[in-house]
Amino acid sequence: MKKHIPNFITLLNLFSGFTAIVFAANHNMGGSLIMMCCALLFDFCDGLVARLLHVKSELGKQLDSLSDLVSFGVAPAFTLYQIDAAHFAKSLADDQALGIPEIYEPLQIHGIVVIPFIICAIYVCAGALRLGKFNLDDRQTENFRGLPIPLAAITIISMKFCYLPFTVNYATCLIASILMLTSIPLFSLKFKNFHWKENLHRYIFLFISAILLAAFVLTPEFYAIQAIPLITICYIIVSLIFRKKITA
Repeated sequence: MKKHIPNFITLLNLFSGFTAIVFAANHNMGGSLIMMCCALLFDFCDGLVARLLHVKSELGKQLDSLSDLVSFGVAPAFTLYQIDAAHFAKSLADDQALGIPEIYEPLQIHGIVVIPFIICAIYVCAGALRLGKFNLDDRQTENFRGLPIPLAAITIISMKFCYLPFTVNYATCLIASILMLTSIPLFSLKFKNFHWKENLHRYIFLFISAILLAAFVLTPEFYAIQAIPLITICYIIVSLIFRKKITA
């Protein structure tokens, strides 16, 4: 019976991802974000429970990747597209009211807003390739090669709350897509023990992340989620600094 517990948690990840898509389709972006955070929690817990119960299986491995593709590939991409499509529709309506509809109309084909659609589609395809490579790569049992898709997802979603130009958001989405497909060694947060020497890079990362989160929470005009892009950058930098340790 216990061998099915991790798979059930993985299915909760999938359920959360699907719910996030439904929320986004109904323009409830806050609900979509919450469900993606739930998916992130379940994604962390299923592997932890599998290790604690010693019930790892090939089915669980494949199911985890399939769930991640929905929760951290399709869900964030669709949510981003919905946000940008709504912004596009408003801009088009405003220009039509001013009598200048020709500015935005060429950017839409059969109701699809072209540029956001292409960027989001690239992200989904990159995520699928990332997960496929992960399942076949024996080097990623303890650490990662390339940006993990859950971190990529939460990073591109958090960018929408930073009130930056659309070009910056698009660029971040493309950069995240590229980083998922690279072979850059990145550490995982799986602790085998709590020895200082063996986990120095993890402790440094967690300490800096805590400071960043606290700084954004304590600043009235910002939200904690806006710290995530900086935390992602910190994660990559710490991984590069400790590259030899990670690949050893």
